[in-house]
Amino acid sequence: MSTSIWSDLMSSALVGTDRRRLVLPGTDGPLATVLAPLGGELGPDGLLSAAAAVTVARRAGQTPARTSRPEPATAETAPYASPAAQQRLAALLSGGSVELDRTTTRELAGEWLRVAADRGLLAGPAILVALLDLGSADTAARAAVRSVGGARLGWLALQGPGRWAWAVQQDAPAQAADWDTGRLADRVRYLTELRARDAAAGRDLLAQAWPQEKASDLAALLAACGTGLGPDDEPWLEQTLDDRRAQVREAAARLLGALPGSAYRQRMADRALACVHVADRRLVATPPAEYDDTMRRDGISAKPPSSVGERTHWLRQIIECAPLDCWTAFDPTPAGLLSRKFDDTWGAVLRAGLTRAAITQRHAAWAAVLILDGIGRHDMNELRELAAVMPEQDLAELIAAQLRRKVDAVVRFLDVLPQPWPAPVADAVLDCLADTERRRSGWWQLLRHAEWGFDPAYAGKARALHDSLPTSDQQLLVRFTTMLQIRLDIHQELS
Repeated sequence: MSTSIWSDLMSSALVGTDRRRLVLPGTDGPLATVLAPLGGELGPDGLLSAAAAVTVARRAGQTPARTSRPEPATAETAPYASPAAQQRLAALLSGGSVELDRTTTRELAGEWLRVAADRGLLAGPAILVALLDLGSADTAARAAVRSVGGARLGWLALQGPGRWAWAVQQDAPAQAADWDTGRLADRVRYLTELRARDAAAGRDLLAQAWPQEKASDLAALLAACGTGLGPDDEPWLEQTLDDRRAQVREAAARLLGALPGSAYRQRMADRALACVHVADRRLVATPPAEYDDTMRRDGISAKPPSSVGERTHWLRQIIECAPLDCWTAFDPTPAGLLSRKFDDTWGAVLRAGLTRAAITQRHAAWAAVLILDGIGRHDMNELRELAAVMPEQDLAELIAAQLRRKVDAVVRFLDVLPQPWPAPVADAVLDCLADTERRRSGWWQLLRHAEWGFDPAYAGKARALHDSLPTSDQQLLVRFTTMLQIRLDIHQELS
């Protein structure tokens, strides 16, 4: 009955009760008790009352989607975070802070989750729905949400909408069947894990499948053989350089280039040294005059990208693939080599090739010198890649020293440092902020990085710096000090 009454109510509401007054029929059904007091003919007030009654009846009268009670959730064994910490997380997830924007509160919630996961603490049951919604919207947060959600998170996800399914889906270890029937990503994972256990078995498995594989798949599977790479892999990789497919040759060349003592590395060193000589203490580069079959076999591509000349393309690849220790032929140290002047014609190509070589070969000493040499010359993405090659402590000391010289040139790749930043960097940042001249040079970017880069334990030092500044300058540090204090509170509440 409620369906027909609802249609009549809608019609009267649309045209107005003065033009179409609704007369309720007699009823003995579930609505009788509710509608009887309204009388037979409904005016405006009666129409609204009837609509309210029918709305409630329509919602309450639905058949439940599940007729049986689910099994109770498994009891948790890990400890819960403190009540204060749980209240903090609930507030962050609701975005209810008047001091911070919603993006920042979500990032703080992410820090809460990471710290709690590291300390083996669980979020309370009352927060689980909000966490499931967070994980549904942000895939990067899912691992931490699963960790702090405990057994009840997966149980609740099974009772809820389909968008929560990720909370009960766990990555299964690679299986042998993945090699035969899995997607390429599954096959790469299986081969990588097999190579880690038994490099020879992984090599044999790939050799058996080789004739049936297409070039793009082979390139990906060859890359997986970087795991467990050793001298025994050189013969078959050398044979692979004779493959007719460029993708396959290039993948094999990359592996041989990473194999110390390989014949491939010696060939590339010989090519590079043949292209460079010293004249009047300047490094002079001369690219190959023509492309030959030996270059093709060793994975050097012939066709350059658009707007790049052929000889530039060949020279850069040769320099990038040559082992960096070959340059001791000209100078025993990277700093000594780079301190020389480069010729005007091909010098930029030589420098670019050395930069890519330091990145792909993950050579920390070369990376450090190239960073210092390239501040203001390299693009920032390249500087970040170089910084990522260096050991954390060495990079921290380099960045700290450069911060004290010129903030603008260094601040943009602070985010390559693991967080929290090592003490030398944090102390250098505080020194910069305490210096009026340097604070005004790049202070905004510096503070934005420092909000997340500083260990929260620096909150007291940051507040002391704020209080020591002239009133006109204190406003610059308000958000920075606020963020550090909130982060410190999060860590303490989770202790």
